[in-house]
Amino acid sequence: MTIVNAYTVSRLAHDAGVSVHVVRDYLLRGLLRPVERTAGGYGLFDAEALQRLCFVRAAFEAGIGLDILTRLCRALDAADGDEAVARLAELRQLVERRRQALADLEAQLTFQLTELARHAEVSP
Repeated sequence: MTIVNAYTVSRLAHDAGVSVHVVRDYLLRGLLRPVERTAGGYGLFDAEALQRLCFVRAAFEAGIGLDILTRLCRALDAADGDEAVARLAELRQLVERRRQALADLEAQLTFQLTELARHAEVSP
């Protein structure tokens, strides 16, 4: 099988805006896997791998742990629909909890700024 528009590790990293080290780490963790190998043994990736890399990176940057993401990716790779659905539901619940925590934090920050402004007006 030959992939049209195949990605090497370096091109995958570049197009996703991450370092080659991040891609290699994700490969070791099982978050990514090549769809083909060159005669020299180098991994080749497709557009789905780029999309997954972008998804994993965005989730990680949002505070989702790599352990949760690894379990999800393994379920997706195993084509285990029930497990994948369970992991996606787990991830959605975590995102919702984080969203609420961030909304609470934003309210607290707004309160702190209001208090600082009020005290600045009162101070001589």
